[in-house]
Amino acid sequence: MVTLSQLRTWQPDLLAAAGTAVAAANRTFGDAMQAAGSHVDTAMSSWHGTAAAAASSRSASEQEAGRRIATAVTAQADALTNAAASIGPARLTALSIADEAIASGFAVADDGRVSAPPFVSGNPVADMLIQAQLGEQATVLEARLIPALATVGELDARAGAALDAATAQLGDAGEARAGNLGTGALPEPAPGATAADNKKYWDSLTEEQRRRIIDEHPDWVGNRDGIPSAVRHEANVNRFDDERARLEADRDRLQANLDDNLFGGTFTNDDAALWYTEQKLRDLDEIEGIVADNPDGRLMLLDLQSGERGMAAFAVGDPDTADHISVTTPGLNTNIDDSFNGMVNEATYLQSEAEEQLDRAGRADETVASIAWLGYEPPQLDGPSNVVADHARGGLDVAQTDRANAGAAKLAGFYDGLDVASTQPDPHITALGHSYGSLTTGLALQDPGPGQPIDDAVFYGSPGINADDESDLGLAEGHGYVMEADEDRVVTEIGKTHRFGPDPSTSDFEQLSTNAGTSPDGVTRDGVHKHSQYSQQGDNGELRMSGYNMAVIVAGLPEQAVRL
Repeated sequence: MVTLSQLRTWQPDLLAAAGTAVAAANRTFGDAMQAAGSHVDTAMSSWHGTAAAAASSRSASEQEAGRRIATAVTAQADALTNAAASIGPARLTALSIADEAIASGFAVADDGRVSAPPFVSGNPVADMLIQAQLGEQATVLEARLIPALATVGELDARAGAALDAATAQLGDAGEARAGNLGTGALPEPAPGATAADNKKYWDSLTEEQRRRIIDEHPDWVGNRDGIPSAVRHEANVNRFDDERARLEADRDRLQANLDDNLFGGTFTNDDAALWYTEQKLRDLDEIEGIVADNPDGRLMLLDLQSGERGMAAFAVGDPDTADHISVTTPGLNTNIDDSFNGMVNEATYLQSEAEEQLDRAGRADETVASIAWLGYEPPQLDGPSNVVADHARGGLDVAQTDRANAGAAKLAGFYDGLDVASTQPDPHITALGHSYGSLTTGLALQDPGPGQPIDDAVFYGSPGINADDESDLGLAEGHGYVMEADEDRVVTEIGKTHRFGPDPSTSDFEQLSTNAGTSPDGVTRDGVHKHSQYSQQGDNGELRMSGYNMAVIVAGLPEQAVRL
């Protein structure tokens, strides 16, 4: 990822100057080649015989090699010039946003994270409100800056790829004379590519190139939708050591800054940055433990850089070969350190129950993969500030759609990637959304991309999904389900306000039971009494009625669901 400190040292105008110089040198080379050819032609007019024929043939070969070199060098010069023209303005845009934030008193981290300055007037109520407003402003600035940095990074990657491709054109022409400049260049995936394009990219590579990318550039493919899940897993695991070293260096730098500053982080916000960095180190510990405890799982996402919080996705089972795939998106207060291991355990329970129900239905040959997806940053009630400020920020976040909108685009891409990477002709994919994550899921199903591959969706403990019925979500009639327990009043009360669309519990979706009772397989199941219990096991070690209902929907057995 390109950082602000790197941008401040970049001088794109030097790329333009280099492109001009390379082009000038290439013209000189072309003129010399043409002159040499003319001299040979003159000699051939009076020189005949075997030696003359050999010399003429060698001259023609050299002239052809010279033309190939000139063409490749022209492409190199163009790559340098184009890089200057694209990177220069994008660099200035990112720096202007950062400078705007700094001039307004906000702290700007090297990776583009923006933190609000503390506001203390002596009036606790006013301080809380104004601090919340400053926090919102910081969020807006960060939402502009991080994508701007990403754009510069993408343009830089494109420029590098164009230069590599131009150099690779030298091919055999450069082998004897320039040490084969193109050897070793690896094709990079295109920034912002679709899942289908990513699959085409991976399919186009040789086995040697794939191995080198996993080993040398795991960040290219670990989080890229459409790449096989086993590849993503290996690439992401390969990043553990580098991520830990980076985070530990950040932690030590921030701690040194605080130790050297008489006022601590009061004016720099380094204390908050340190808190988030230490949190990400705990996140990495948690993920490493999950991978160790689930050797057959797939770490399909590892992002400890782009946001305040760490993000991850872990599959229980093989989503590339599974007949049925589920993706669970969580909500309020979910984070890696406190929640992700529980999510993976619940994915394991869900997969096991779904496969057991398939076995009962005489379809034991069908397989299930269940994915815990925390690829966005849900609202949080804890953070680096005091309890009042953190709860105020979380309360504001959960009443807004900003975080859901940001997560929906990523989730929609993840869904597409599962469909594209699957070896099944038409895998059955179920979207499961809990709490605020149900809003993220609903928005993902309404993503303006070319359709969506989800067959069924279950929303539970939902504040709203911005939809009236299945047609709003690209689902067939009868394939959208809602579960809401009578005793769940943590988030669902928001649904009664219609802040995020119609109240899911009274909408036209299929309403499933969360009550205690006996499911069609003869198992006694507990009901749901708390917001967090829908996907958890009951006191008897069996999934609750809500979890059973999710399992049969995931298994493609909706006729076995217990309805209201």
